[in-house]
Amino acid sequence: EFRFASYYGDHMVLQRAPERAVLWGYGTDAAKVTITVLGIQQNTSHTVTVEKRIWRVTLDPMKPGGPYLLRAVQQSAEGVQVRNLTDVLFGDVWLCGGQSNMEMTLLQVMNASEELSDLTKYPTVRVFTAALEMSDMELTDLPRVELVWTLPSAGIGPRGNVQLAVRYCSLFILSCWL
Repeated sequence: EFRFASYYGDHMVLQRAPERAVLWGYGTDAAKVTITVLGIQQNTSHTVTVEKRIWRVTLDPMKPGGPYLLRAVQQSAEGVQVRNLTDVLFGDVWLCGGQSNMEMTLLQVMNASEELSDLTKYPTVRVFTAALEMSDMELTDLPRVELVWTLPSAGIGPRGNVQLAVRYCSLFILSCWL
């Protein structure tokens, strides 16, 4: 099956310049995959060959901003397949985890109503939650995604609430947009 790896999706944030973001996914062996980044600021394209059912592209450094459309096109003996990711931003990506308070919902903090009312003020903040899974071996991809890339709002997240992690991470993610 031709697709992006599990943690790529619409509304995602990829690391901005000077770093070079990596995109990868699954495809048909020996097929050609072309990744095109389409946006107002910049358009780029890269072509790679699928090896061992995996394709991987390292993008050129991208300035902060967006939104971009990422288009992946696979050309193989079976024909042409296209996958698009929309509303993609380039900015600072912060990974949050490791503490039990990361599981708290925003409704559990003292000023919950104030924090919830502020969420719409930050349209460039995006949230993604990988599911907690254990494995005795190294994994190529996430076994499960709990929350796909999403714009924060009072109606998202496990148990119908915004994770406290959204607010903690947003303080850092916003730094590239101010």
